[in-house]
Amino acid sequence: MLFQQTYASSSGVSHAGGNTLVNFSPDLGREPTFFRGKIADPIRYRDAMIALRDVVVSDLNFKPKDNTAYQEWVKQQYLLDIAGILGEKADISIRIHELQKRMTELNKLRTARMGDYYKSRRQYFNWLYNNDKDAWFVLDPVITVAPDQVFFEAFSLDESSYGRLAVHEELFTDVKDFQYGTTNIDFSDNLLAELKRMRTYRPTEFQVDPSGFEVATEGREVYKEKKIDVPTSWIRGFLQVQSAMSMPTSSFELKPIDLYNICNFLRKHKEQHSPRSLKYILQPGEPVKLVIEPWNETITFAGSIYLGDTAQEIRTWGRRRLFLLERLLPLADRITVHLLGTGMPSFYVVDMGNLSFTLGLSGWTRNDWANAGNFDLMIGTSTKATPSQSALVFSQLKLKKTATDSELANWTHLPSDIVQASLRQLCSAGRVMFDLEIGKYRLRELTRDPLPMDQLKYTNPREEAAKQLVEGDKVTLKKRTSQANGWNLEGTVESQKTQVQLDKDGKIASAQCSCYFYKQNRLMQGPCEHMLALLSAHQKS
Repeated sequence: MLFQQTYASSSGVSHAGGNTLVNFSPDLGREPTFFRGKIADPIRYRDAMIALRDVVVSDLNFKPKDNTAYQEWVKQQYLLDIAGILGEKADISIRIHELQKRMTELNKLRTARMGDYYKSRRQYFNWLYNNDKDAWFVLDPVITVAPDQVFFEAFSLDESSYGRLAVHEELFTDVKDFQYGTTNIDFSDNLLAELKRMRTYRPTEFQVDPSGFEVATEGREVYKEKKIDVPTSWIRGFLQVQSAMSMPTSSFELKPIDLYNICNFLRKHKEQHSPRSLKYILQPGEPVKLVIEPWNETITFAGSIYLGDTAQEIRTWGRRRLFLLERLLPLADRITVHLLGTGMPSFYVVDMGNLSFTLGLSGWTRNDWANAGNFDLMIGTSTKATPSQSALVFSQLKLKKTATDSELANWTHLPSDIVQASLRQLCSAGRVMFDLEIGKYRLRELTRDPLPMDQLKYTNPREEAAKQLVEGDKVTLKKRTSQANGWNLEGTVESQKTQVQLDKDGKIASAQCSCYFYKQNRLMQGPCEHMLALLSAHQKS
């Protein structure tokens, strides 16, 4: 998907007259979005922005070592070994040594001849890294100006971590000018270096520069334009985060020292074998316990009482990504943990008073948000909303900026199930997001142009396979029972015994299937094609 971004100037931080100006340059191709105000606590803002940058550059994918030099050495030794073995054949041995010597001379000549080229290439890539981050980062961060906060969103390089920094209205003083909306911002390494120079003794002003829109209106030359071919995985990742956030979670609070103890233990110990998980033990009315495997180190969080109704043991992987929050711990008041289940995403919301930071982690490091977890398939599809109904819900949310589904139902005079279906459609289209911190839906248009939903229609072979199973009449819905808390579906799909339990909102509460995919993954990677086909048959009936 090709996106074009136009900036009137480069984002930057300037220091003059004892004051600091943090200036973000917005994308002029989108609806005007700007903000001007002073930052009451520049140090908290600085550290939070650096933490967001840490998320952006995070890449924990396995990187194999470069064994080129070692392989070359093995090759040379192999030739020498051959010479020794064939020592009785003096002529061949002498000839091999002569060729070996000549090859060494030629390699030295080649290195000397190509030295200037290698030096120039290295200088070019260094320049590219410092001046054109498009080669390293897929898309500039997204910033949204809302009535109650200004927030930034970004993904890590490996697309397994999602970061959201919310700067609440209490952090701003002397707000001079603003226009609500969402836009991309120019965020370079030079900007990061200047952010690190922020100090408390210099009054700091924050602005999403409105002058750029004046430049565009007057037709003057812009600073730079970028055309970026964004992979569907980036868009898909954002949509999956919203789906996961709106699912039911098991939640509890931690103190900053509790998370510090987890990170401290992991830094001091290097696991050599599996399992490598964090196992949360949740007992209603009792302190939350954590077992760090494989050492079975147990930590009891005395100040964190689990208020849920059901006892659970939930295991999560990719735990070293929690290091991304270490910088924020001295500033944090509390941390709210939201767990979806074993092997499923988890969210850590760091409350820093007038700032908050949400870190969303996929099931494990190599299970990125875009490809492995299809959580949008689990949030309910039993009710459909017409385009006019979705447009009505969107217009109300655009007016109010934030709202719960019940509030939207009251304002639009639509049934609750229609409102929820409309919100699901709007979230899937990238126009609305669910704010886990406040438990409300929030207006946030991810892109300037409507997303090409035809390209995002089938993001996983299981979705397309489910449609083919239904069209091929291979689905038999044997039992369909209406219950107080939802529906219980039982049937046979392509000789596989399948059972799905839906809650009253049409979300998958639990499911089972006799297929290999379910036996291997359970629901950690979303429902299998047989569950999806059974759901489709249920909707048609």
